Amino acid sequence: MATWEQIGELANISQLTGLNALQLISLVVQSANAARTHKRNCRRFAKHLTLISNLLQQLNVPELRDRAETREPLERLEEAIKRGYALVDACGKRSFLYMLAMGWSVAYEFKRVQDEIDRCLKIVPLISLVHSKHAVEKLERIEKDQCEYTLDEEDKKVQEVILDRDPSKNHSSVLEKSLSRSYPDLPFTEALEKEKEKLKLELHRSQANLDTSHSEVIHHLLQVTHGVAHCENERDYQKQDCDINCSRKGLSRYDEWGSDLLGCCEEPSLCFRTFFYPCGTFSRVATVAKNRYISSGEACNDLMAYSCFLSCCCYTCCVRRKLRQKFHIRGGFCDDFLSHLLCCCCALVQEWREVEIRSSSIGPEDTKVSPPDSQYMES
Repeated sequence: MATWEQIGELANISQLTGLNALQLISLVVQSANAARTHKRNCRRFAKHLTLISNLLQQLNVPELRDRAETREPLERLEEAIKRGYALVDACGKRSFLYMLAMGWSVAYEFKRVQDEIDRCLKIVPLISLVHSKHAVEKLERIEKDQCEYTLDEEDKKVQEVILDRDPSKNHSSVLEKSLSRSYPDLPFTEALEKEKEKLKLELHRSQANLDTSHSEVIHHLLQVTHGVAHCENERDYQKQDCDINCSRKGLSRYDEWGSDLLGCCEEPSLCFRTFFYPCGTFSRVATVAKNRYISSGEACNDLMAYSCFLSCCCYTCCVRRKLRQKFHIRGGFCDDFLSHLLCCCCALVQEWREVEIRSSSIGPEDTKVSPPDSQYMES
């Protein structure tokens, strides 16, 4: 079991010289509000000391210090409160992971310090000076206030994680959540670095005190922080890779055709219109692929011109390729050529159905086309 010398700071005790019991209790209450670990235990301890403060306010503390019969018990009370302050202060300033690893030792230390403070109150020369009825009632209230110091369920869960000799990525998420809650004003990476610095300071203290058991625990905690940092770096790299891939692919979420090449029969009306009037469907597909308006007449003229050179399929497959590139669909030039060579009607139906699917999924802005250069109204 850890003693208060292992948990509290001896340097803090020396800095409290000259403060009376009421001033010390006020410091304990302030430190309890700033605690990062064992928050409930700190609040319970501060509440108990507040009851003692209410009792001491009924007494003339400076006069008690001047009397020989009460000076020593009062000084013992103040020393016990100082140890309680060091314990509460450690819950706010010492390493978050280290204080959780100490776990039940810290809880037992709270109980031990409270019992020591209560014993100092029961010393006869001090109690004999209590005459008022209200003071007696307050003393009875202090005696009945037997606080139970324990660990919260969340603290128990984190303690199991940090003491696990084989931490996993799930452990990393638990620690990230706990550290973020303990250091709300810092990003997780900065909070982790701060914990590493505090753990190194704890290691230096334990080595200076030749405390091998605590040194082993702190070494393990440092390994845990390194493992969490490694998992965090892996997530950052994966996120960067994902961002790069998304930037390469653009806004599209698809990499395959949304409709099958031989699925033209699913829309018979579109299939018949394309079979008897392919220029109409082709003009609409070409308008989207080239991002400029192409009329049915212009499309028909282009098809007839390329047909003279027996390269109609080459022209239509080039439009299919542009449409594929626009929507980031997998495929190659040979696939495009064979699709239009074997069944040009099926290919055109597939292409227009793809335009309709993308238009309904990603919105009209992505399939926006430019208007024709000039239009004339016949009189």
